Order: sequence, then C-alpha cells, then structure tokens
Amino acid sequence: MTLLPFSYGVIERRGKWTLTYDHSFGGDTGALQSKLDLNPPPWLPPVLRGWQPLPIHTRYGLPALPQLQVIRLEENIAEKIARLNRATPARDMYDLRWVMINTPITGKLDHALIRRLAILKIWVDANGLHAGDTYWKPGHEGPAFNPTKWLRDRGVGEFDEQDIGALAVPTPTAAELSEALYTHFRFLADLDDDERLLAQAREQDRPVALRALAALPGGRLADTSLY
Repeated sequence: MTLLPFSYGVIERRGKWTLTYDHSFGGDTGALQSKLDLNPPPWLPPVLRGWQPLPIHTRYGLPALPQLQVIRLEENIAEKIARLNRATPARDMYDLRWVMINTPITGKLDHALIRRLAILKIWVDANGLHAGDTYWKPGHEGPAFNPTKWLRDRGVGEFDEQDIGALAVPTPTAAELSEALYTHFRFLADLDDDERLLAQAREQDRPVALRALAALPGGRLADTSLY
C-alpha cells in the first residue's frame, strides 16, 4: 500500500509476519521493518488507556487521539511471573520491580488475581489450552511452581544485567532486583487449595484449570468450549 511518499508491505516467512515501511525522501536509510507477534487473546477483558499528553498532540487537530485497548496490568504481570518460573530474563525482573514501586502510576493491584492468573499461565504453559477455535499451545514442560524457589536470590550468575539496557540509569543490581521481588511478591506463596494443585502443572488436573479459567473476572472464557 502507498500513501503519499510512504509505502507499506507485509512479509511472511516461516509463519512469522513482518511489516515493512519505505519512503521516497531519498537518503540511505532503506526500508524499515517491524516484527508482528500474533498471539492468542488475553484472558481478561482489555482496558482502555489514553495517550500520555504531549504538546505535539495539539497539532493533530480533530478528532482527538482514540483510546487504546491494552492488556490489563494484572494479566501482564502474571505473564512475566510465569516466564520467570522457567528462566530469569533481566527485563522481566526489572519490569516487575518497577510496577510494584510505582503504585502512584499503576494504581492498586489485585494481588489475589495476579497469583491466580500466574498459576493458570504456568499450568497452560505446560499443558496447553483450547477455547473454541483459539489454541494456547504447550510451549514448555514444567516446571512446577514452587514459591520458595521463585522468591529466591537469583544472583549475578543467572542473567546479564546489561540486558536491561537503557531502561534504568544506574542499572539495578541482581541483588536489588531479587530483593524487590522477594519483598513485593510474597503474596505468591499464599496459594489456596486449587492453586496449590495447579502449581504442580499436571495434565490430570485439567478439570480444575478449566473451571478456574471460566471463573476469571469478565467471563471471557466462560462461554467458550474450553478443553
């Protein structure tokens, strides 16, 4: 597609999609690309967020910039918790620390909902899930969720602090990140009976997982054929 001096395209390679951008202004910058990750939808209803106000927005005229549908913060946090159950990405540790020490920006968070979502995402990571025509394929074998292990001191040897990049200056140390997770995520150890069962990430507990998924706030999975 071409719009004035700009042209746009889509490339598919091995099931991965990329957007391309080019222009006729000259120069040697060449075409730019953006990778597209197409994933199953979130489990909770998305929330609407406005743009951070900037002076340039007044130059855009009417209509005003629309609000954006974004994943609810509790679900985004739960996804990072689930990923940290199988690896130690420095950026996820940084993000979790940031979100818990910036409550004036993030607002009050539902800790019980975060824990329930995280346990369910760990279970689905291991066993997969169908919801009608949507499929969350199992991408990881275990491990089971052990709160004591998750809340451990992850130490310098587990990740590269440079992976945080320019997100923070100075870059927090491994000890600081581990201490923040231990301090702010102790609620992950407060498992109820269903969560304690699902934390073992066993296929045999699928009926319990399906009931818990259908009962999530907003009911997005309640009226679908879960299996």
